[in-house]
Amino acid sequence: MIRIGIADDDALVRQTLGDLLSNQDDIVVAWTAKDGQEALDLFRSSKVDDEVRAVLVDIQMPKMDGLTLAKALLEENPDIAILILATFTADSIVDDAIALGARGFVAKEDGASSLAGAIRQAVAGNLVLSPTSSAIISDQARLWMNGSAHPQESTARPTQTRQPPPQLPYGITLSEREHEVLTLVVDAKTNKQIATRLGLSEATIKTHVSTIIAKLGVQDRVGAVVYALQHNLI
Repeated sequence: MIRIGIADDDALVRQTLGDLLSNQDDIVVAWTAKDGQEALDLFRSSKVDDEVRAVLVDIQMPKMDGLTLAKALLEENPDIAILILATFTADSIVDDAIALGARGFVAKEDGASSLAGAIRQAVAGNLVLSPTSSAIISDQARLWMNGSAHPQESTARPTQTRQPPPQLPYGITLSEREHEVLTLVVDAKTNKQIATRLGLSEATIKTHVSTIIAKLGVQDRVGAVVYALQHNLI
């Protein structure tokens, strides 16, 4: 069972995220906090067996902001998975979050399956960038996901960086259409939006997405996005 905490100063966000995750068989919301200090206090007061393994952290909170909270939590437990709740996030904040050791970025608008999938991957030690958050935050996080950027490293000189070749599972190829669909999935487009963009039926797009997920050997759309970014597929 994955126990998590949620730190956000918006009561509606806390309630919504909690409700979204309440139907997951393997995830339990252990506590929610309205500010960073309350979150840290709740974390410290937890018994060892009840300690959370991941915390969803909003950046802007009273008393203690999200980055300060993330740093404090990681000092308490370096293995905890910190997932930043992305909104409109400045490059400097993305850089700082990466430098602190955040495991990834999710969005408050993510659906239940995407959010739960991101939590599972982060707890497993993987870097996470949910489909919706990828459309919100800067390219710095995308570079971080595929390993071509480091904390505090400038990305202002793209011509000096040679991108590695795409890496698909052995014996697997993506058709041109599948690549188009995958690119739009990474851009956080829904099946309906992708269908409209490509002039295809929503059912056809759903089939393409399912095929892509199977080919990449991942569990869901979140996994496909993470794989695409980590392996330079787009």
